[in-house]
Amino acid sequence: FSESTIKDRWMFISYSEGHPAWFAVPIALSQAMFSGLLSPLTAARIGPITVFSLACGFVSVRLKKDYGTTAAVIGPVTLVTFPRIFSHAHFATLDGQLTAWWLMLWAVGASLKRDTRTMICVGVLAGLTSATKFTGWLAWVPLALSRLFKREFTEWRWILALIPIGLFTFWIVNPPLWHSPVDELMTHFQLNLGRNTTNNNIPNIFFGKTYDLQHSLPWYNSLAWLALTTPLPTLLLGLAGFSHCLRQALASQPTTLKVRAAQATSVALLLHWSTLMVARALPGVPPHDGIRLFLPSFGFWCLFAGIGAQRVWDCRPSLTSAWHRRIIRTTLVAAFIGTSINLARYYPQTLSHYAMFVGGLRGADRLGMEPTYWWDALDTDALTWLNTNTPPDSSVAFSQISAQNLSRLQEWGRLQIDVTSPDEGNFRWYVLQNRPGLFSPVDKALHSRAEPVYVNYAGRHEQGVPPDLQVPLLMIFSSAQYERALVESQTGQ
Repeated sequence: FSESTIKDRWMFISYSEGHPAWFAVPIALSQAMFSGLLSPLTAARIGPITVFSLACGFVSVRLKKDYGTTAAVIGPVTLVTFPRIFSHAHFATLDGQLTAWWLMLWAVGASLKRDTRTMICVGVLAGLTSATKFTGWLAWVPLALSRLFKREFTEWRWILALIPIGLFTFWIVNPPLWHSPVDELMTHFQLNLGRNTTNNNIPNIFFGKTYDLQHSLPWYNSLAWLALTTPLPTLLLGLAGFSHCLRQALASQPTTLKVRAAQATSVALLLHWSTLMVARALPGVPPHDGIRLFLPSFGFWCLFAGIGAQRVWDCRPSLTSAWHRRIIRTTLVAAFIGTSINLARYYPQTLSHYAMFVGGLRGADRLGMEPTYWWDALDTDALTWLNTNTPPDSSVAFSQISAQNLSRLQEWGRLQIDVTSPDEGNFRWYVLQNRPGLFSPVDKALHSRAEPVYVNYAGRHEQGVPPDLQVPLLMIFSSAQYERALVESQTGQ
């Protein structure tokens, strides 16, 4: 616990991008517990999976208490059948964990209780949400606003009491703060608020147009992403749940404690969902990887879907016959069986999922959306092909990818060949990820004119790739093809 050891071992808060440390703790714990039993990657994922599973339990209890059993079942079901959320829920990284802690914060913070135990739990969860990723600091806004909605003076004291609990929790799980709390915290905010630099400029293609730090995404981008990536049953039921919560929030003063509790939960849910939806729509916010940076909002939309499912399930007898109600409920169950099947169709490239009503991945590609962004198409099949077809004395070059990720794949024995930069030449294969926003001139020439020697699509399909998934996510070209594309890009041919 010395300052020098912490500086060497806890490279967070004031290091690199300034990420806080808490997200790494579940990963480290699961690695320590399961490294001898599971592969390194699977062992690292057990921690985030456990955290997300815990969040599903929290939201199920809250939905059951304020809305009903159907909401308590369907809410978690939509979370794990939403392909992009499913990906992040089991990745050993930040965004799925941020979504999980934020959901738990809502589930506990929406309670009407004001006792000391509840206050401590909410404060700790707020601190852990902030300590998972810098975006988590925004969770304090809906937490406070939902309490102030009750218009009671005692809520001010409750909120003020939360602040030291949350800050203490943030401090205790971030060892770099132990020796220099003020300086390290200031550096943490400076690193996260000052990312508008060339190194952090990640161009994105959105409806066929390139956006970057100098060209903000249009204000409607967060709503467009919601429509494009949410499975249709979850989207439609979410609309029903959203309208129900909005009606509850705008209703007059409730007369019973149960109705009052449901209203408070609905208000909190609306505020938590809208926080990042609005933040990501503001001008000047840099574009990034699909929905990753505002993933918690999609998690809250799944809860709207659970509430909407409850409304459908409880369709009033005066409006429909028993036969009609049975059809409605059967359709509801069938819809989520369909979303589960769709998840399996994309697996393991579920980050590339787009809704069927836009034509799936192929339809979204035609609309000018990026097919992939996180190298999940460099899966076991692709790695096996590279290991098998690369001579021992040859190497492989990659388009823009983290060298740290490649060295880790080599360390685990999954990538068993040497890697070089395409600028250095002397490589056998060039591996290109289909992320047009990051294409170099050579990449554009290869993608548009050359026939790859290997292509990887979303999912694993023994009977051929379905039409809606026929968009390459990863392509491998020979060095000769790369050299020709390099000449073409330089001569403008």
